[in-house]
Order: sequence, then C-alpha cells, then structure tokens
Amino acid sequence: MTYVVTESCIGVKGEACMEVCPEHCIFSEAVDDMSFIDPARCTNCGACMAACVVGAIYPENSLPRDAAEFVNLNRDWFRHRTGVRQRVRELAAEIGVWLPD
Repeated sequence: MTYVVTESCIGVKGEACMEVCPEHCIFSEAVDDMSFIDPARCTNCGACMAACVVGAIYPENSLPRDAAEFVNLNRDWFRHRTGVRQRVRELAAEIGVWLPD
C-alpha cells in the first residue's frame, strides 16, 4: 500500500505534505498543478495525510471510489510527466478548477 494525492490538490500546490515526509517521496515541479507521491519510495507512514491542508491524500486502499484514477496519475508522473500533466489539466477543467496558462 502507498498513499495517493487526489483531486483536492489540483491547483493548490501546498508544501506541508512535502515538508513532513521522512522519505522525501512527494514531488511537484513548477509546471505541475498538483503534487505526486512516488509509490516506490512511500513507506506508508501517513505523515503526509495528517499534514495535508486540503484533505487530498489517502491510503491507496481507502481511496474514495471516484479517485481511483489518481493511483495511476501518481505512479505515472514519475515516468510520463507530460501525459500526466495534460490529464490533470483536463480533470481541473472537468471539476471547475481554474489553472493559469
């Protein structure tokens, strides 16, 4: 099991989760519209979930049903950033989150 960042993070760019992660497995680059957890590095400590100010982080086995896609988005960001960034922008438009160009 790993922790997963979900749609509540889109457009937020909070860093509290990154600061408390003892494994430094949460990442976001300047061009990203959310943060991502590297499942290969996550040790399931839960510190990020407790620190997230928007409630966007869940254990993978406790994800809300409509957030299942975010398991793949978190994992795939570490291999295919461009595709994931595009999909996050599409999701932002679907949920009505305005993102700067």
